[in-house]
Amino acid sequence: MELKDLKKTWEQLSPDKELDEQQIREMLRKKTRNLIDRIDRNIRIGFVALFILIVLFILDDFVFAPMLIKKVGNNVEIPEWLMFLSIFSNVLIFTTFIYFVVQYYRVKRSCDISCNLRETLIKITGILRIYQRLFYLALLILTLAMILQFVSGMYSGMALGIEDQGILFSDIPLGKLLLAGVVGLTVLVLTVGGIYLLMRWGFRRLYGNYISKLKNALQELNEIEQ
Repeated sequence: MELKDLKKTWEQLSPDKELDEQQIREMLRKKTRNLIDRIDRNIRIGFVALFILIVLFILDDFVFAPMLIKKVGNNVEIPEWLMFLSIFSNVLIFTTFIYFVVQYYRVKRSCDISCNLRETLIKITGILRIYQRLFYLALLILTLAMILQFVSGMYSGMALGIEDQGILFSDIPLGKLLLAGVVGLTVLVLTVGGIYLLMRWGFRRLYGNYISKLKNALQELNEIEQ
């Protein structure tokens, strides 16, 4: 709610009373506290959700993928650099979250003691912005790792199948190659794209929307101080 809407609502509720600056500040303080309480709740939700996702990614890298490879053939191996990239992306996502939580509660604790409303809004908004940049960087690396894993696995599987059948790659009809490419690309977009959109939606739902709300509260505070 913007400052003019806040005044209008107050006038409708209390037509005989004038809304002074101190009352507006107190309303903004309560509004900020409500936003912070929601962020606190979402941090706990985000920790559980992110922990589950990381566990699933680890199980995929070290349990499900090796089991699938054994069924395909003993000659197929996951490149070490690809495994390293996958582990690095998972660690990076979890590390950015821990960094955000530590910085957020450090700012919150210090502001509970000595910060005024303006400093609280500015510092918490700044922490959320930093986390937003770090999260999307980590998500981009994770998406790249998943794409490389998928392409590498698809290529290795095709190459092994062709080798087992004793067929030269050049002897495969172009139509079949194109069909395999289209099917692979479709599966890639649905799986990797779905995970990317899900994690981006989750971030916006848990934290991203509060950046604009805190900025609006700061703008309302600036309006009453002018």
